Amino acid sequence: MLRDADAMSLRGRPVMHTQAQQSTKTGNRQESGAGGRRPDLSPRFPSPEVDMQRLCFFTIVLVLSLLAGCAPNNTRSLEKRKGARQLPPAKVLALVDGNTLFIHSLQEDTYLFFDHSGRLFGKDIFDNKDIGKWDVSDQGELCLRMQSWWYGDLRCFQVLVADGTYYLVNGSGVLAYTAEQMPGDAKSLYHEIKARRRSYRRSIRRQQGEHRPAPAPASEAAKPATPETETEPAIIDENTTPAPAADKDFRSTIKWMARDCPGCNLAHTDLKKADLVGADLAGANLAGANLRMANLRRANLEGANLEGAILVFANLPGANLRGANLKGANLKGANLLRADLSGAQLEGANLKGANLEGVKGLKRRP
Repeated sequence: MLRDADAMSLRGRPVMHTQAQQSTKTGNRQESGAGGRRPDLSPRFPSPEVDMQRLCFFTIVLVLSLLAGCAPNNTRSLEKRKGARQLPPAKVLALVDGNTLFIHSLQEDTYLFFDHSGRLFGKDIFDNKDIGKWDVSDQGELCLRMQSWWYGDLRCFQVLVADGTYYLVNGSGVLAYTAEQMPGDAKSLYHEIKARRRSYRRSIRRQQGEHRPAPAPASEAAKPATPETETEPAIIDENTTPAPAADKDFRSTIKWMARDCPGCNLAHTDLKKADLVGADLAGANLAGANLRMANLRRANLEGANLEGAILVFANLPGANLRGANLKGANLKGANLLRADLSGAQLEGANLKGANLEGVKGLKRRP
């Protein structure tokens, strides 16, 4: 009776075997088999094709993960992930007017004080300083232009806000800076700016107004007038006669082609006020060309022939002019901020009033 009871009590529990019993049973199973042969217990490795497929799969997953992590923030992602909203013009003005913004990115960390006068005072964490101007557009863009920083370019940003943090998004919709507001001139950046010299002669002429001298006789009027010293770019073009439509189209085509025209012959062409930002004109022949007030920021003019070219008030910050021929070129009032003039030929070139700050390769300054 006790044995039957013990058997019944053990039915619901797993049967425990000793290690010796388990090894004996395992040996019996290995010996039993078809034809009395032991089964093949050697390790099996996947084929090279399977390994390559797995490797490709994990590589693709890794690349996609890296791309997802490195993708820049844009307006849509800020609105979706952070709930950011764009500020209207009135709120952008209230944000910056008379206050300081600390803007930071992977490349820079800068304090900017926005004075009521429209002046902008900047200082980075390395104590480098610069001044500029600021404004707010009717579309709510915060526009900044510094004298030296950012190559003197005009930069406009949309301003978004989420949880007290401000985001400055550039014209391409990509996040450029994260900003924090500091009330007032938090870093004491404001300082008096030395007033520019003004023309006494012009002020007298303005005061005289309508009391101007009578026009000279025809014989005297026919004489060529003595050219006045240019101190700033003229707003109105000298040629007020409208050009024919065909001529305008031709000029537009030339200006468009000049954006990417290394080694081209553009001698004596009219490229006045042309937008040639980042243009590739390496080795091009621009002898005698009219590049007055052209925007050649960061353009590649290495080895170009600019002999006798007119570059009055041209914008050339960061331009590559290595080995260029600038003999007799008129660079009066040109902006050559951080341009590279290494090996350039400057015999007879006019650099009067040019901005030569940070210029490379210039042996002597005029």
